[in-house]
Amino acid sequence: MKISLDWLRDFVTWDDEPAQLAARLTAAGLNVEGIETISRAFPGVVVARVLEREKHPDADRLSLCKVDDGTGEPVQVVCGAPNVRAGLTVLFARVGAQLPGDFQIKKSKIRGVESCGMICSATELGLGLDGSGIIELDTNVPNGTPADDLYGFQDTVLEVEVTPNRPDWLSHVGVAREVAAIYGTKMSLPPLWNAVDGGENLGVKVRVEDYSECGRYTAWGVQNVKIGPSPRWMQDRLRAIGARPINNVVDITNYVMFEMGQPLHAFDRGQLAGSAIIVRRAPEKMTVTTLDGQEIGRASCRERV
Repeated sequence: MKISLDWLRDFVTWDDEPAQLAARLTAAGLNVEGIETISRAFPGVVVARVLEREKHPDADRLSLCKVDDGTGEPVQVVCGAPNVRAGLTVLFARVGAQLPGDFQIKKSKIRGVESCGMICSATELGLGLDGSGIIELDTNVPNGTPADDLYGFQDTVLEVEVTPNRPDWLSHVGVAREVAAIYGTKMSLPPLWNAVDGGENLGVKVRVEDYSECGRYTAWGVQNVKIGPSPRWMQDRLRAIGARPINNVVDITNYVMFEMGQPLHAFDRGQLAGSAIIVRRAPEKMTVTTLDGQEIGRASCRERV
């Protein structure tokens, strides 16, 4: 289990360095197997505005742009993104910038035209999986503002060994209780939203077929949800503990699980066959197609748990 200290500080305080905290947790029985420092920075990448965009004179799919990167002089850059246009606020890697993967930006000629930098996509900066176009910023920060001010991130992560008799340690809140007990401090819990009982309006019923295997299963409905990226702070915390951000709905279920230790799953009402969520063991010959397109049987499902 990975515990983000940045996340843990939401619930409890302590006055030791990470190594001392790890030692005291280990002495208390929560064995810390490793300490990892995570840092994300973008040296040489700044906020900029696209001043002009013209067609490259010798390439149909390239654009010749001038950007204001805060230095006072427009910078010429060749860009291949289909969404580049005048007026955009973007992230611009100056000459000399070091991007993820040890890729350094250099002054170059692209199809005979000088290019002094690069307008960046999310994949080029390691900020997401969408490399189909450049990042379009919705921000009023001044040109030349370092990208670190918007997307920089630092954290320390503890790798802890959770024994079978302490499932409460499978969450940040559970570990926060341990820290509070060790240091004699108080802890706070995340604010809880007490929703009005709307079981009749859920549109789906829950049926548990074997209470010996599942003593409790609850469901709650949310309407008018728009699928999109989760907030950057949430993505950062999930990445820090080894989870891959997907979208706002998937990410919040994972976030709550790692925070509170409560497993969650989101269902699309429009994709449910029938009007009930049935909780039972899978039949012996049942196969399931996972989100990555793999078909697995019951035995394989058991091995993956």
